[in-house]
Amino acid sequence: SKGPLTYRLRPRQEETVRASPPGTRPFAAMYIPKRSVADHEAQDSPDLDTKDFEDIQREQESASFLRRHSNVERIEGAAREYTFQAMKLLAGENEDLLDRNIMLHNLEAQQKRNIGLLSLPFSLMFFFSFAYSAFQHEDVTNRYVIESGLSTVLAKGASDISNIAETWDWLNTTLFPIMFNQKDFRGMHLDDKLEWSRVLSYNSLVGPLFIEQERSEKAMCNNDESGISDNMYCYDMMSTDHQPFGRGVPWFQITPPKGGEYKSDNITMKERIEYYNRPFAVAAAGPKGPNARSLRTMVPTYQDRLSGGEMSAGIGDGSSYYRAMFFRNMEYSLLQERLNYLYEREWLDKQTKHITIYATFLNVEMGRPRLQSYMLTLSFARSGDVFRKLRLDTIFLNYWSGFTSYAADGVFAVMLVIVTSLEVRAMFRQRKKRKLWKHVRTGWFLLQGTTAAMGWIILLGYLYSNNQLGPLKKELDYIVAARDADTPAERNFLGDSFIDTAGKYASFAGNLAIAIAQYHLLLMMRFFVAFRAQPRLGVVVNTLEACMLDILHFLVILGPSGVAYAISGCFIFGKRLEEFSDIKSAIGYCFKIMTESNYDWPALSEEHFWTSALWVWSFMIFLAVLMLNMVLAIVLDVYSEQRKSAGKSENVIETFTSFYTVFKNRDRWVGTRKAIAALTTAPRMFSREEFLKLFPGMADQQASIIISDCLAAAQNIHAGPDQMKHTMRMAMALKVAMDQVAEAVDELDSGSYRPTEGVPELKQENWINEINKEMASQNHAMMSLQWQLQQLNWQWQSLDMAHGKGTVFNVSSIDSSKAIEKIL
Repeated sequence: SKGPLTYRLRPRQEETVRASPPGTRPFAAMYIPKRSVADHEAQDSPDLDTKDFEDIQREQESASFLRRHSNVERIEGAAREYTFQAMKLLAGENEDLLDRNIMLHNLEAQQKRNIGLLSLPFSLMFFFSFAYSAFQHEDVTNRYVIESGLSTVLAKGASDISNIAETWDWLNTTLFPIMFNQKDFRGMHLDDKLEWSRVLSYNSLVGPLFIEQERSEKAMCNNDESGISDNMYCYDMMSTDHQPFGRGVPWFQITPPKGGEYKSDNITMKERIEYYNRPFAVAAAGPKGPNARSLRTMVPTYQDRLSGGEMSAGIGDGSSYYRAMFFRNMEYSLLQERLNYLYEREWLDKQTKHITIYATFLNVEMGRPRLQSYMLTLSFARSGDVFRKLRLDTIFLNYWSGFTSYAADGVFAVMLVIVTSLEVRAMFRQRKKRKLWKHVRTGWFLLQGTTAAMGWIILLGYLYSNNQLGPLKKELDYIVAARDADTPAERNFLGDSFIDTAGKYASFAGNLAIAIAQYHLLLMMRFFVAFRAQPRLGVVVNTLEACMLDILHFLVILGPSGVAYAISGCFIFGKRLEEFSDIKSAIGYCFKIMTESNYDWPALSEEHFWTSALWVWSFMIFLAVLMLNMVLAIVLDVYSEQRKSAGKSENVIETFTSFYTVFKNRDRWVGTRKAIAALTTAPRMFSREEFLKLFPGMADQQASIIISDCLAAAQNIHAGPDQMKHTMRMAMALKVAMDQVAEAVDELDSGSYRPTEGVPELKQENWINEINKEMASQNHAMMSLQWQLQQLNWQWQSLDMAHGKGTVFNVSSIDSSKAIEKIL
């Protein structure tokens, strides 16, 4: 404990007060050289033990750590930061004090908001120009009027077909009389063949009516290992028959040709018999293409199991299809005779997998001339049931309706060029900044890129569709020429190529219509970006964005729960109800019950009442009540937070009012960029008068808006649950600052002020530097004198301890001049 110390010691307050000159600050606050005070106090303080030295050591280590230059800067920086936070708080309370940073933040936000609001008219124009262009091409209203009428008439009674016999009856008594009508509204026969085969008076049949089928093979059953079905015939849906078929009907009398049936030429009996027998052999040739597409039956879940996993609906490639063609220029009696001939020879039997009826109508009464394609598919499931699917497509023979259609496409193309150019320019700018990869990963780039790419694809689709009308019109000209020439049906083979071309075009037009529909939804997403610029509308957009992650986590729980109920429903209700006969249908029906809370309780509880009740009640309580309302709770909770954080933001009416104010005062209105540039060099805190001097020509309305927004933002900075935390931090920052000021004043008053070591001095004027130098010199002299007085005091204390107090020394023998010289 008596050894040398290497730490700076801070003498106790009561010991240093005795040695401090009257009116001066105690020496404890000064920087003391090492060992000096420590040695003396270690030697002269009898009550200083080892524990005291350890405490002093810890204190001095902590003080040394805090006095490091880096830590001092961090502490002082934090003090300055929260001092400005306190100033912000004062600025919020003082209407004459404005914060530059808050004002800059408001102006930058206003600049972004203005850009977003200005993009809203562009987005609206972009959307509506494309929507108008799409409506001009698709003509949705007239399409519905025509197709709804045709579907009602041409599918009448088809939903009641349940077997092959009813199929023949429907063809003979319903479809053919409607399709090949040769009488007027009074029931009188029409002599002009151009008036024949008109459906709903204005839709004229163009080309033949196709009826084709695909057949399965007939073979002995061998799929039962027990041998029970070995003596039975099976008609495997996975197999396909290519052999000629049909039973002989020697008693059937075919009407012989007679003169005058056709205008162009007469036919022979051999040609007619060959024409009647043609459907019983596989078609020699046929179209190839998208007409051979998979069937979507009345029950979608069965589409992959009715015909070996793939069911065609349309004109096939001729290798496995049996085709019968009926032409409009034949007398109706001959058409019905040929249909009966097919019936007698059992053209439809147990081997039939499905039949497709295809026809094309020409309508020139409703707007642009158009072709209406009609396709009805009847599928004969091996369960004994019959499923149907009807499809109607419209093919416009003129792709543009007129000048307005061209103008709409032109405006949309210009808008698309602007969007593409802006995004390409942004990419080049980011590439120069070496931030291209970061830019392409943003959601805005994904939205803009997808918008531009799909827009150009749709425009190219317009051009391709118009280009493909050429071959279709050429085929149609051949069909119309054969009709006008009254070419005999027995010699007419023009229908195959026309239907193939029309099928390809209809398929492409259908896909293009789907792309157009999806593109409208994509353009809708641009509205959300523009709506974010308006504060009140931005609350809704921010709510959707903020709650998206919570909803995704919620779906992780909802998904397995819903699938579990759907699978359970398949086992409980699947054998009785079509909705639960397949897992996909069950999931869809469960979602319908959950969202609509509507279900057929008598059908569900028809069997196993209590099991059904347990399934329904638990589903409704857990999914429809709890889980679905939990989604609403998530959205409402996030919305309340977003609405609270938005504060007293301007509404839509105020936004339009502000735009009108800007337009009204446009001569004196200071641009946002100019205001930001001017405020960058302004002091951190300034008064209202200083702000007005900074912008002398600013309109009064603009100055009032900027100042009021700044004061409102200052008042909201410390609002909310973190207010107490920020207040405590600011109070501590003020305490640190006040302690530093008080300490500096005391040191200046006592003449013992000394700059902190390691902290660079501030740049000052010359006269200040000279005063600092003189004060430093005087301070050094005073510190030396104080140190000598302290040493004299310690020596005096040592004499008292050695000889006792009150001891008198004889100093008469000492030479006073030498003593004074020694002291000096």
